[in-house]
Amino acid sequence: MKLLVTTDFSVNSKGAIRFAQMLAKQSNEIEATFYHTVHFLKPTKWSDIFYKTFKQEEIERLTAELKKFVYSTIGEDKNKFANIKFVIDSAISTEKDIIRYAEKNKMDFICIATQGAGVLRKIMGTHTSYIVNNSKTPVLVIPSHYRAKVLKKVTYLSDFENLKKEIDKVSKFSGTVKCGLDVLHYSSIIFDKNKFERNKSLFSTEEYKNIKLNIVKNNLELSLVDRISQFISKSKPELLIMFTKREKSFFETIFLPSKSAELTYTTKIPVLIYSK
Repeated sequence: MKLLVTTDFSVNSKGAIRFAQMLAKQSNEIEATFYHTVHFLKPTKWSDIFYKTFKQEEIERLTAELKKFVYSTIGEDKNKFANIKFVIDSAISTEKDIIRYAEKNKMDFICIATQGAGVLRKIMGTHTSYIVNNSKTPVLVIPSHYRAKVLKKVTYLSDFENLKKEIDKVSKFSGTVKCGLDVLHYSSIIFDKNKFERNKSLFSTEEYKNIKLNIVKNNLELSLVDRISQFISKSKPELLIMFTKREKSFFETIFLPSKSAELTYTTKIPVLIYSK
């Protein structure tokens, strides 16, 4: 599993590093590229040769700083990773270059930390928002205050539209890190009954027998955000997984209309977002 772990050298960005560290402790397949972007300005008085030398020296200096920053966070656990790389990328647009690098290098996940409280509020207005809504590479959104915690169980929020295809992706992740998987679906009075029953029957097959299905009745008195929040507080997974359409973000559809964008549960657990 190849992770692109972004950092800006801030304390807030350590959440993503700690999450990568935790994954490495649970699996011997984790390859991490710790990544920082910087825009090198070229003063008009500088010659091309001088600028090239300056840029190379800065990249070497920042690479050393990046190693020091990461190793000071993960300590002896650096040996748990299958491979570690450190990349200082010359970039003008941080978000686009993160996406570009992830796709070019065939990363499995982009791992990025949010800042401060109100994870979803931050996601919708910052670099993370752009990455979530434009990246073909799945994005792990990690609260900045995250502390390494064993992944025992992950919850996949499903709309039952492409269940088999999506659950195969999710199962690959949970299988790599050796954790349990639950599926959460909110039933609706408007649904294709035959399709619903076919989806339910998947969980009685040998392939999916170890996956727990939770079908919860919609409570229209609560927003979907609040319903999910209640489920998470009772079930206590270490990670929430969802899929989003880039052209019309499922993520935005769920969370933006609600005043509870200051979701307490999202400030406590990471979220993995796949593109539909």
